[in-house]
Amino acid sequence: KLDDAAMQELDAAAQAAASPIDDKRGTIAFRTKVSGVLARRAAAIALTRAGSN
Repeated sequence: KLDDAAMQELDAAAQAAASPIDDKRGTIAFRTKVSGVLARRAAAIALTRAGSN
């Protein structure tokens, strides 16, 4: 199972790996934060689909 610590680690890793651009649709800070959120969501969906919820 993915616990909170693992999800936070995943979030931090995704944010560290991100190299977003800055334009009218979103700032670098926003896009960096969203990359972590999307990584968490993807992991949760994958876990559910794998049947390990």
